[in-house]
Amino acid sequence: MMRFLFLLILSISMSCQNRKGEVLYDDLSYLIDTVIINSKGRLLDLDLDILKSDLNEEKSSIFLYNKFDHSIDEINLDDLEVVSNYSFEAEGPNGTGEYIYDIYFLENASLFIKSSTGSSVFNINGELLEKIDWVNALGLDSLAYGQIPTYEVAIGSSDLKVFGLTYDQSNSSVYFDVLSVQDNSVARYDIDTEKSYHDFVLKIDDPYSFLDPRVYNMSENDYIIVSHQFSSEIYLFNSAGKPVRTINYSPKLTSSRVRDFNFKSLSTYGQLQDEYQKLLEQVRFGPLVWDDVKKRYFRLSATRIFSNIRKEEDAFLPEIKETKVFLSVFDADFNLISELNVPELRSENVKYFAKDGKLWVFQNLLDELGFIVLDI
Repeated sequence: MMRFLFLLILSISMSCQNRKGEVLYDDLSYLIDTVIINSKGRLLDLDLDILKSDLNEEKSSIFLYNKFDHSIDEINLDDLEVVSNYSFEAEGPNGTGEYIYDIYFLENASLFIKSSTGSSVFNINGELLEKIDWVNALGLDSLAYGQIPTYEVAIGSSDLKVFGLTYDQSNSSVYFDVLSVQDNSVARYDIDTEKSYHDFVLKIDDPYSFLDPRVYNMSENDYIIVSHQFSSEIYLFNSAGKPVRTINYSPKLTSSRVRDFNFKSLSTYGQLQDEYQKLLEQVRFGPLVWDDVKKRYFRLSATRIFSNIRKEEDAFLPEIKETKVFLSVFDADFNLISELNVPELRSENVKYFAKDGKLWVFQNLLDELGFIVLDI
């Protein structure tokens, strides 16, 4: 295990305004601690910046999917070491499906696994407890729902609710669908009222060549929090799947929303690449995560400057010359209270979470699993 400790004192002055959601802050200080996990000889799967992972309820361990042997590694975050490995089957009566997209910890130490064949609940020993049936649930107009959402997250055990994002690519639309497993019914909600998904889908004439922004569907602090990559608004739902409110805020260090350019007139793959680069140069937001110790939310965002050089001839984008990562801090009522640039962070598009009142951000340290830990 290795640790590196830095103290950064930031003196930040902002004008004091009395509008809700804006709070004056001055001397904001934070500690940075970089930690490396002792893998104990295990080859951990660091692909996709460990986004296929989740913490247990106590936040003592993170459970990381490992595609190399279709298993889940348990990493103790207090001792900073791998402590267990749990094998899963891709096929058969306890099969998860070959390709795992997401894993989430539920109550009673069960796991919700989203895969290429659907979603199911397993115990930690890989035994199937329940298959989720979206297709035959009653959806709109009391007809069979008939499809499976692209992204899913679940809450509960006895009264399991599953929350999915369903896409209509022909109309550049996204919907938030709530499955009550107990009632076998699906409700649908609009989570794109400001067209933050619709307006930033990049398409050309080839139906297989398009880029769409990520929509985040996160379970935090007994809420389901839906948010967008290229706009800052937040859609809040309770654990029963009922809408609570929509939150709009105006960051000071970045734009609150990217400006669109020539999306409606793209005709070549090169134009699509150029327009996507322009989006990333403005701002891209990450999801919100809840700090249950200091009762606040964290959110990362980033802007980028690109060079004119492509590392490889067929690279999708030029090399990045500079990335600025920003941390936004919200109180328990989702009022924005602090913002700062964190030069030590490299990206917002990685796994991050709050533990023990600190923000943990994944870092690949020479192919070893590491975290930058911010104590704010």
